[in-house]
Amino acid sequence: MRLAKPHLDIGLFTTDVPAHCAFWGEEVGLRLDHRLEVSPDWVQYRYDANGSVIKVNHRAGGLTTQPPSGLTGLTIARSGLTNSWAGKHPDGDPVELVAPDTDGIVGIGITLSSRDPERLAHFYAMALDFERLERDVLRCGDTIVRIVDGPSGSDVDDFAATGFRYLTVQVFDADEVVAAAVRGGGRVVRDVANLAGVARYGFVSDPDGNWIEISARTSLTGTEVT
Repeated sequence: MRLAKPHLDIGLFTTDVPAHCAFWGEEVGLRLDHRLEVSPDWVQYRYDANGSVIKVNHRAGGLTTQPPSGLTGLTIARSGLTNSWAGKHPDGDPVELVAPDTDGIVGIGITLSSRDPERLAHFYAMALDFERLERDVLRCGDTIVRIVDGPSGSDVDDFAATGFRYLTVQVFDADEVVAAAVRGGGRVVRDVANLAGVARYGFVSDPDGNWIEISARTSLTGTEVT
């Protein structure tokens, strides 16, 4: 998999944008890069975390009720930090700030919970070419992914529910990577399509049902999307 950006992104949905803006911008101390209008009723607030993007999504039509995803935690490296900090974002998912190089994290670290950690680690290593550092630890670019034994995500038809809901991998060829993910045991949950002027992207789910956005973003690839 040829990465267009050496960092994973993580996305969440919420009905309380003001609380999230205060949390990510003031409490966690991230910079709001910009707001992206995905569609007339869908706005995404994009916070920079060492090159990764924390995507805070708001959909005016409301959110569905879904079981929790397997995305159970986010760790962010912070230069100059002397003591780690742990809290929860307004919808309840754990967030932690640590000094750089803590557990190998120099950008962000993502925790996935699974009833079958080995199966999930195998998928990310073989289907998406993540580097396997340990039995339960992988790396994509400089992002660390740790898989812990616990409740798994679920197969869902709509990921627009509260809390952490998806990862984003920025690549040069979204169609190629989606096809590779399916060959490796994933499932297409949103066909690859163009977001004019922004990206060509699609979504697959991993064997536990967690959604992964495969995106070829114009600003990273240099390829125009109409």
